[in-house]
Amino acid sequence: MSQEEPPRHPFLLLLPPTVLGYAMKDKTWRTLQVAHFSPIDWNKKAFEQLVLSPEKKELIEAVIRGHISTNDSTDVIEGKGKGVIILLHGGPGTGKTLTAESVAELAEKPLYRVTCGDIGTDPEKVEKYLNSVLFIGGIWKAVVLLDESDVFLEERERTDFKRNALVSVFLRVLEYYEGILILTSNRVGLFDEAFKSRMQLALHYPPVDKKGRVKIWNNFINLLAREQLRVVQSEDGSPPQVGHGEKVNIEELRENLDVLAGEKLNGRQIRNAITTARQLARFRNKAMGFEHLEQTIRIANDFEDA
Repeated sequence: MSQEEPPRHPFLLLLPPTVLGYAMKDKTWRTLQVAHFSPIDWNKKAFEQLVLSPEKKELIEAVIRGHISTNDSTDVIEGKGKGVIILLHGGPGTGKTLTAESVAELAEKPLYRVTCGDIGTDPEKVEKYLNSVLFIGGIWKAVVLLDESDVFLEERERTDFKRNALVSVFLRVLEYYEGILILTSNRVGLFDEAFKSRMQLALHYPPVDKKGRVKIWNNFINLLAREQLRVVQSEDGSPPQVGHGEKVNIEELRENLDVLAGEKLNGRQIRNAITTARQLARFRNKAMGFEHLEQTIRIANDFEDA
């Protein structure tokens, strides 16, 4: 039924055209147009394209699917041990956040992301905030991502009472969560022993090697190729367009894949290089090609070497 046609059932005329919805990305409530609603198209290929060893991917999928299919607990205390806590540890740009996003797509659940740096360090406020986050995550059956959780994971010291209280609060709150919880860390030296026993799965993400960079570049090039073929429907009634009105020399990028993978960039830096190269090509009114990426990467390397 088009928006111009009246509803077939009179009762629908009584319903409002908008509803309130929560934006997971910026954590705000918004007014949404019901006419624009559509079923969620879960991206199951996201997990397949993760640049991660097959053994680690298999473990992640087994744990997630096992949690979804059954909620059996091995803990004798009611309410404990029913959740899944996964720790992803590694340097920036190694795929930790992408793994969490892919897990949410695989599980067909929303991703509720919280940066631990925004939580604060006051134990009482931290407990209240975490309880609210996990309550929302439980109500909406979301995958909760606690990003940059290093401050809570580091080994406790006898003389640092405030941080010890903070870690104790963190442990207590997490233990009773019954959903899927993912923690990321990139700079912890020694993990607190109490956390090790609470993690069902802990994965280390090493720096991306050339083989991994080939896969990452290839994934992005394939994404650019699909975008060029995607038909975009216009809102003003004009004929639909293919892609975003910009061209990418896909073949040239594929021919220089080995050269691009030779640059020691992590996944986030590769994504940023592609974004900047597209903007540069658009500014020059040309199809994006290897020259735009080469210039972008070279200038970025100048900054790193300074």
